[in-house]
Parts: sequence; C-alpha cells; structure tokens
Amino acid sequence: MTEPQLSPAPASRSHAPLRHLTRLVQIGLLACAVAGYACAQLEDGDVLVSIAGNTVLAVGETMQLSASTEHGLDHGYAWSSSDDAVATVTVDGLVTGIGPGAVIITATGLDTGARADHAISVVADEPGSPYYQRWLSSGHADATAESFNHWNEDGEIATSCARCHSRDGFRDYIGDDGSAIGVVNQPAPIGSVIDCDTCHNDAAAALDWVEFPSGATLEGLGPEARCMTCHQGRASGDDVDAAIAEVGVGDDEISSDLKFSNVHYYPAGAVLYAGIARAGYQYEGQLYDRRLRHVPGQETCVGCHDPHSAKVQWDGCAECHPGVADALGARDIRMIASYNVDYDGDGDTEEGIFHELVGLHELLYQAIQRYAAEVSGQPICYSDARPYWYNSKSGAYADCTDDEAVSDNAFTAWTPRLLRAVYNYHTARQDYGAYAHNGRYIVKLLHDSISDLNGQLSDPIDLSKADRNAPGHFNAASEAARHWDEDESVSASCSKCHSGATGYRFWVEHGATLEVSETDNGMECFTCHDSFGSEYATLTVPSTSYPGGISLEHPGNDNMCATCHSGRESKATIDAAIAGNNLRFLNVHYLPAAAVRNGNLSAVGYQYDGKVYAGHLQHESRTQCTGCHEPGNSNHTFMIEDVWENTCRTCHNDQTGPEQIRTEHLLDYDGDGNTGETLVAELDGLERAVLAQMRTQASLCYDEHAYPYWFVDVGGSSDGFCVEGDAVGTNQFKGWTPALMKAAHNFQLSVKDPGGYAHNFDYLAQLLIDSVEDLGGDVAGLVRPI
Repeated sequence: MTEPQLSPAPASRSHAPLRHLTRLVQIGLLACAVAGYACAQLEDGDVLVSIAGNTVLAVGETMQLSASTEHGLDHGYAWSSSDDAVATVTVDGLVTGIGPGAVIITATGLDTGARADHAISVVADEPGSPYYQRWLSSGHADATAESFNHWNEDGEIATSCARCHSRDGFRDYIGDDGSAIGVVNQPAPIGSVIDCDTCHNDAAAALDWVEFPSGATLEGLGPEARCMTCHQGRASGDDVDAAIAEVGVGDDEISSDLKFSNVHYYPAGAVLYAGIARAGYQYEGQLYDRRLRHVPGQETCVGCHDPHSAKVQWDGCAECHPGVADALGARDIRMIASYNVDYDGDGDTEEGIFHELVGLHELLYQAIQRYAAEVSGQPICYSDARPYWYNSKSGAYADCTDDEAVSDNAFTAWTPRLLRAVYNYHTARQDYGAYAHNGRYIVKLLHDSISDLNGQLSDPIDLSKADRNAPGHFNAASEAARHWDEDESVSASCSKCHSGATGYRFWVEHGATLEVSETDNGMECFTCHDSFGSEYATLTVPSTSYPGGISLEHPGNDNMCATCHSGRESKATIDAAIAGNNLRFLNVHYLPAAAVRNGNLSAVGYQYDGKVYAGHLQHESRTQCTGCHEPGNSNHTFMIEDVWENTCRTCHNDQTGPEQIRTEHLLDYDGDGNTGETLVAELDGLERAVLAQMRTQASLCYDEHAYPYWFVDVGGSSDGFCVEGDAVGTNQFKGWTPALMKAAHNFQLSVKDPGGYAHNFDYLAQLLIDSVEDLGGDVAGLVRPI
C-alpha cells in the first residue's frame, strides 16, 4: 500500500497540475500558511519546478543544488537563501554553509516564475556542535545500552537485528554500502551506535519510504522515514492472524503450537500510522483510526522530537497546551475531540488521554487474567522480562513477581482469542508515547480486546460506561471517514467533506475538488482553524455553493458549516435528469441541515411549480449554525444535547430535551389526531404518508441504512420499510417515474436531516405534503404550514 507525500521530501517542487497535486504540495502549502515560512506556491498553469540536492551541509563546506522545470521552460533560475547567516547560495545554485541552523534555499524560474524550496540543515563540523551535543544525550548515542551490546558474545549482529542496532546494519538496509536496498545483506560488526553517519549520508537523504511489518508501505516521506525504519515494531496484527491460521484451532481451543507474537520495543511509527500500518490486532468488522493528524508542522517524528536528542520539543507543545514542559505534563493533555467522552468508563472526562489508556489497560489485564483462569485453566501474569507472559502462582491481579517471571514458568496455555488480546495489551505497553502518537487508536484496540474476551467470561468487564469512539466530526472510526480506505484515496467527488483539511481547504481556495491521496481520520483542527495557541482564528469561507448553481453568502461562520451540510441534489438537478430522460433516484446525501434551514433560498428540496415555500428559518435568535450548535459550550461536538442545559433551556425551560420543543407549531400536520406528539413525530407521519402514496404506484420499499435506499418489495413489507433480505444491491428499485423521483427526493431530504424539525419544520412539511398531492394522494386531512 502506498501513502503519498506526507512531508517535504529531499527534492522540493512547486506547482503541479491540479488533478495530480501530490500530498507534498497539498500539506506543504497548508502548513506554510500557518507556520509563516516560504513554500512552493500554486501558480496558473501546469509548471513544476524541482530542486535536487542533499539536505545536510557542514559549516565551511559547499554543496551544488540543481533545478529543473516540468510542463514549462525556464532558461535559468534565481537562487536565494532565507538566512545568509546560515548558508549562502550563488547565482548557479552553489550553497556554502556559514553557521549552524536551518535554512530554506529557493529557486525561482526566470521565465515561468514558478518556484521550489529546499530545506537544508547546516551543522558545525566539530564535537562542540550543538547537534553533536544533543545527540550525545540521546539513547542513540548510549554505547553502554543493551540495544548495542546484546550481541557482544556472538561477535556480530545478526541480519535480523542489525538494521536498527548498528550503524553499518542501517546503512546496509538503505543501500548506502552499495548493496540491495530494503534488506540487510550481511551481519553487522558489534561496537557501533546510531551515530551521525548512520542518518547523514546520500542514501539516508534519499530515503523517503518505510515498509512496516504488515507489508504496508509509505512513500513520499521526509526525514521521518529514517526514524520509522526502526520505530515500527517487528510484528503486526497480520502476524497474529497468520500464526493462528497456521495452527488451525478454534478461538477458545488451547494449542501448544500457539506462540505469543512480540511487537518489539518502541513501535511509535506504527502506532502513529495506526490502521495503515496495522500495528495492533484489528478485530474483524471494526473500524480503526488511521494516521494521527495533529497540527501542521507537528505531526511527524521530527516535527515533535528533536532529530538529534530524540527528546520532545516541549516549547512547541506549550503553544497550544500551556504549562506543558515535560512528559508528566503531557500525560494530562486531553484534546478537544475527547472532551465529552469517557474511554475507560471511570466517570472522569477531565483526565489526560494517558490516564484513559491506563484505565483501559488495567481493564484489559483483568479480562486477560479472568479468561486465562476460566477458559485456559491457567492463571496468567505479565512482566517486562521476556517472554513477558508467565504462569501466575498466586492468581492475584498484579504483574508477575520475580519468582514467577522465569523462563521455565512461561505461560503456554494459549488460545487464539487470548493471543489477540495479549498482543494488543503488549503493543500498548511497548509504546510509552502511545497516548500522544495515536491515543484513540490504542483506545479501540484495548476496548475491542476486552469486548472479545467478555463474550467468554462468566463475569465480564463492565464497558457500559466506556466510550470507544470520539464524537461526530472527530470519529475516525465512522463510515464517513473510513469509506475510502480500500481505494487508499478519497475521490474528487467526495474529498471536499471527507478528507479532512486537505480537500476542504482546496475547495475553499479554488472552488474545485481533487483526489486526495490520504484517507480521512476525522476532522483535524486545521480543517477550520488558521492559527493555534493563544488564538484559534477560523478559516474565512466567503460563500456556499448549493446543488443546482445557487450560491449564498451566509453571515458569521455559517459558510464553513454549510459548505458540507448543503446537500448534493436539488430541484434543479432532478429537473435536469428528467429532461434528459435519465430517470433514477438522486441522493441528496447526509445531513443537509443548511439547505433545510435556508428553505426556498437554496431550493434543495423539490419545490413544485405553483407552490409557495418557506424561506430561511424563522426564530427569535440563533438562526446561524453555531448559534445553536455552539462550538465552545459543546466542546466542539456541535451536538444539541451538549448545549441543551446552558443554551436551549434558557427559553425552553419547560421541556426535557430538544425533541420535546413544540412552541409555535400546534396543529395536527400529519392528520393522525395527535397534537401532543413531537414535531419529529409529525414529520415521521408525513414521511410515512409519502411512502404509502409512492407504493400505490410501484412495488418498492425503503431502507435508510442500505445504499441505494430504494428496493423492490419482494418480502411483502407492511409499511414500506424493507424486510430482511430485500435491501441488497441486486434488488434495487429501478422503475422510476418523474413523480416518484420528486417524492423520493423530498422523503430522503426529511429523513437525512434528523434535526429538520428544528432547522425548518415548515419547509419540510410543505415538501412532504406536496409530494403526496403530486402523487395523487388525498391531502384533505393534512395541514400544510403557511
């Protein structure tokens, strides 16, 4: 699997054709807008400028860069340096290192005007260099560590270990010794560490890919490729499945042939890339997070960690997380995406995500111990000493004692179900920074492991108060985020609202869509915010384009919301399809709340000729999206239930919840004789009236949760909603007439906006009643809002 550009690669480029923009340009441009430094800018046309050259230069040395132009012609380039105190560049691209630091070298085409930027680190060429001193403080420089001495008795480091435990093994793997790339060709000599030469050589500078133990491959990476080549673990959930399949026993059957799969130490890169790398055991039928998207500039290894000391650069964290200056402080960080959920079910939604993981970890350990005792018939305990899992002599809920953690007491009563759970337990424990690298991915691994074990326990772990997923926009395990994973990219037709910041911001800037090469992971902060820290300035979205060609300029931040809550079909698109004799169901899409609120202004409903329809929502106040769906009071869930007490009940203090509100609409709109029911129920009654009238003209049924929603009624539905077995792709309804198309559209518009009763009850009720009438139904008993 290939994941395109995720951060600047050794060769920097400027503008490419819009439909072929790489992830480098997409993220690079957006990141630069926030960080304030120069990057390749989009120009008119298809011109692409590239710079080739190394990325590290010593003080006093020179390096020749070269530039080239694609899709255009430049007779030369203007070269410039962002900081002459760090490095200078001549008119022909010769760079000279002046002083330690980072610098951007820019080449601008003399004819095309397109430009490219090339980042260079200038290092002092003596032991007193700050980079050298920082490296000395890192674990990579610790020549006494077990990581570099484990093989001393053998006299050489085996090929299976040399890649990450020696200078020569790493350089062998990346081909810097002239050997084949991607494999360690021979054992490495003992006595080395991960030093300057390991990461600063021609092959390392060109390294822009990583292959994980699962076989998943990332390409187009930057310097973080050097980190993740080793910080990826040595096993994946795929290995667990393969081992179980090879033995071929039932989920709860003990086999002496089953062995524990060890992910190995510090698999941070694999945890960061989560469901892409498949670091954990991912249970069948469940959806999992992908790469953690933080904020631009701080979402790669070297964006957060100093590349030489490997220490976290806490100053960057403190910009958004005031007071955080060390790991202990970071453990209390809780991103806003998780403010309203309780992952470990302990009732504390203010503790840091680190502590949520600790809570889930403890619950999983309890489940593992209960399962081992009850199903395997042998109590189990865990130790940091290999092979980690041992027979528990006491059966106590605790880590192994020294007496228990001995090799001849290793646990062997493995079942497939137990192996899956202990693999995830161990994976979460081996990445000490998992809470920061991808905490919500680990939450799901632990939660699902507990749930799987629970099915076999007489006394299961209580998960009734433990949330698995983040809410709404932040839910990376939703179908809205994961639908495109099999394609490994988000199509241009969907990227505006389903690829996070990349597709959304491209649409806002250019009014066009593009295929986005990385699938969504829920909305990140940068989707809507331009700055981070003391202020979170919002992106300016000047207008909203509705299907059918209508463009509206909404006040405040409404265009930001409405851009994706606008629907995808309308009266105009339906009329066009009918005129072209292209009779089929056109799906308005999900949550078209802004379109419903606008009423006839955006005309997304099928408005019948000669009828008058309600306009924009009428309310005493709070008619803007965030007037009700307050981001601050809801902690960015935007859910009405999260603002009900502090906002809605100010006026509606005699109601118990938003659906109970019925202040002005007091008539019996659906004709069922009940004026005390909710407006939700009134709309439901009108929807059923439309569906019943549609069924007088065709044998069809509807299923809200099965695309394409409309099917042939084979099973004999009593109410128009499909019975089991009918809602399958091969049974979709195709006998569309113009009248059925119009009615089905209005029906779907009402169903797909569950808040429609509040957004614009009058508009939806009018559309539904007119649909019944257009189909020849009797509307005498229905009340059409004026």
